[in-house]
Amino acid sequence: MFTKKSSGNGDETEQPEAEVRTPRTSTPRPAEDLLARRPRADIPRRPTGISPIEPQRQPSRRDDDSKLLVGDGITLKGEVTNCAELIVEGSVDARVEATRFAVSKTGTFSGECNVEEADIAGHFDGVLNCRGKLVVRSTGSLKGTLRYGDVEIEGGGRIAGEIQVYSDADAARPAAQPELKAAGE
Repeated sequence: MFTKKSSGNGDETEQPEAEVRTPRTSTPRPAEDLLARRPRADIPRRPTGISPIEPQRQPSRRDDDSKLLVGDGITLKGEVTNCAELIVEGSVDARVEATRFAVSKTGTFSGECNVEEADIAGHFDGVLNCRGKLVVRSTGSLKGTLRYGDVEIEGGGRIAGEIQVYSDADAARPAAQPELKAAGE
């Protein structure tokens, strides 16, 4: 810990030994190190075909792009509008306006659904207005008020409730709205 220091005239005094510390600041590396760490030209550093100055393509707002998947184990409650395709694998309690509608084997739907095409392989309970083709799979069950343009029921598929064929006259006529009353009437 202490070292002897001679002062040249024969005196020796004890002084504390200085600890050698390396600075914690970053120091430039020698040029050889930097050259060795340079990226190789044969390894691409960004995906090919994408220029860093080109803006990314914004998704379009076409009907084909508006798809909603409610996955297995997910519950959705509310209202879905302007949807091109709704696929239910979980549980949905909602009012739906869509072009295509599908309930998978694991899916359950309750509420009102106004669609062009429907494919039911799970459970449906409520009001279904299907202007086009309604397909009921062998594992599917529907209960409630059903209106359809065309229907296909596989062996084992079940339908119960009020059933009507959707006609062209029904399409021209707006759906009946319930009469609203003010509070206290």
